[in-house]
Amino acid sequence: MMKKKLENDVAAVTRAFVDGVAGALGSKLYGIYMYGASVFDDGGPIQDIDCHVIVNEPLRDAERNLLMALFERIAEDHGSLGGEVDAYFILLDDATGAAPPHNQLKDLFDESWALHCAHIRAGRYLTLRGPEPTDIFPAPTWPQVAAALLHELDYVRGELDYPAYCVLNLCRIVHSFTEHDAVKSKHGSGEWASSEFPAWKPLIQAAMRHYSKTADADDESVLREQVRDFLAFAEDCIGRIQEH
Repeated sequence: MMKKKLENDVAAVTRAFVDGVAGALGSKLYGIYMYGASVFDDGGPIQDIDCHVIVNEPLRDAERNLLMALFERIAEDHGSLGGEVDAYFILLDDATGAAPPHNQLKDLFDESWALHCAHIRAGRYLTLRGPEPTDIFPAPTWPQVAAALLHELDYVRGELDYPAYCVLNLCRIVHSFTEHDAVKSKHGSGEWASSEFPAWKPLIQAAMRHYSKTADADDESVLREQVRDFLAFAEDCIGRIQEH
């Protein structure tokens, strides 16, 4: 596992989350594993907290209600970061397979499962509770990773009203395809893309300033006006990489 000291606000949210989940699920809880920007040295400002909660048995409605109340309580007690805990609750049996697992809390599947597995297998995680994940989160193949990256590209197409997120996520997707490696952070990929594609550096840096809460009105205008062009550029880059 990663040996990394979490920022105070992130640590406070994770403690509240772990304690609350353990209280709600008891022996049904197998483990909680955190990934995302918090575990990257180049991850940049922490906008949310991403994790998988592994459970031994399916959740009951009463447990789902307790968990939903926990999310609301954390959001009330810990400000904006508390409202950005993004957790998949998945069965232990599903966590050993390659297929996107079903979220026990909400009716959806983790379509980015291959990317999450790649991060875990590369050691980009923190064990918040439970054993080390040596027998779960299988190592994905590149076709599985590529399919998950293309799913994220499709998701970006529907999120253009959030241009800073889209720009940096596009940087990460292009970076991953270029280096045949899914274990990349959005912030680090923004730095990479700023150097690799200097014509887009002003846009990318505007997105990074948005994340660090130092963007001005000009930055926000640039993001709104250029995000669609950057999407087209990223799609072209990815298409050319896939042709080879």
